[in-house]
Amino acid sequence: MKKSAMQLQTGQRLLTHAPAPEALCGQVLAFVHRDDPLAGEVVRVLPEVRSSIQIMVADPYWLRETGDDAAWSRLPRVALWGPRHAWCYGYARSHIKVYALGLTASGMRLVFGAPAFRLLNKAVPLDMVQPGLARALDPDPGEAFEPWRERASGVLLAFFQSAGAIVDPVAPALDILATADVNAVQHAAAACGISERQFRRTFSAFYGVPPKRYQRTLRVDRMLRHLHEAPWEDDAFGEPVAFADQPHAIREFRALLGITPRAYIRAKRTGDRTLRSVPVIGVTPPEA
Repeated sequence: MKKSAMQLQTGQRLLTHAPAPEALCGQVLAFVHRDDPLAGEVVRVLPEVRSSIQIMVADPYWLRETGDDAAWSRLPRVALWGPRHAWCYGYARSHIKVYALGLTASGMRLVFGAPAFRLLNKAVPLDMVQPGLARALDPDPGEAFEPWRERASGVLLAFFQSAGAIVDPVAPALDILATADVNAVQHAAAACGISERQFRRTFSAFYGVPPKRYQRTLRVDRMLRHLHEAPWEDDAFGEPVAFADQPHAIREFRALLGITPRAYIRAKRTGDRTLRSVPVIGVTPPEA
């Protein structure tokens, strides 16, 4: 769904979401800017099926997985985020200011140059895989988001033109996985014109997880968009997510996000206004 630039402001918090230029739509989903001077709390970072490039312009950002022995990891200033299918903890000391762009699966493959599973639930320095692109995308001192977005669009267009094209072999399946409740994988394989076995193998190679796991994360992500009063972007499918019944929907939500829909709504009324983070208590932040 194409949308013009959209802003959400709550107090001093500001999010900007702008669609990618048409010439980049095969590789880039959208550009996002978050300028939040009221950070400083540990949050639950929720799953996201898409990859992204994120540039932390203000305070560094930290991630920590959920295991008891997990340690905080400081992210690089310019990072390539892989798809995340497990929630984790996140933290910035006081000010989150990020310039970001969402990547399609084809765009991520061109940037990363390796199968998606190698970047699953990870964020790596972009200069480790594409040093020239990392330098070109890093904002100049004082560069505002809109000029950066225009400049970044040109940088990315040149990069993808030189990198060649990668066709998503399972693209016809994505809408089916997002909306179907019964026999989704069977119908998705048929839409791609291949057997279920071949579809599962091809999908896992390109998206990093089996199609059923992708579907579960995507459907819960759609639930978030219906629960959040002002998300970064609307649910492209409009209609509520189809589940067998409400208890099934709640179980899926809690299994993937670690909280119930009711707890998510309550957190959004009193804390972080972004779509995929929820403030938590009782978790010690890193010694940043």
